[in-house]
Amino acid sequence: MDLRSKKEMNEKDSVGKITGFFLFRNVINGYNKDKNKPEEERKSIKKYGKLSLTLSTIALVISACCLIVNLMEMNVIGISYVVMLVIYIFSGIVISILLAIYGFVFGVMQCRLNRKSIGIIGIVLSVLAVISSIFLLVVMVI
Repeated sequence: MDLRSKKEMNEKDSVGKITGFFLFRNVINGYNKDKNKPEEERKSIKKYGKLSLTLSTIALVISACCLIVNLMEMNVIGISYVVMLVIYIFSGIVISILLAIYGFVFGVMQCRLNRKSIGIIGIVLSVLAVISSIFLLVVMVI
């Protein structure tokens, strides 16, 4: 790889850091840097657990709220039913599962880095969010 192609790649990366994939890739690069730090510095890092806890909590709240509203059996017809169905599918299932998956990944990263309990709590919350989303899907089908 020559010098010119490395420079072009760096320019593309600085522009592309706006998107979610590149942000996630930057977090992975930061994790690799944190993993190579000395043991006493690694023990104090909690940022991946906090991120896991935040994402998993948001996913669980969204999914649980959609599930509770769906279980209240509101009798809606027409366009309101279609709108509610789209909200359930998009926010209660898709967004909630995606946030829970990211929360799970960050929780595993925290556990692999220094085995803090905040990572385990994030993993448990993300699993609960996925279960809640699956239960919402089952309730919607029934």
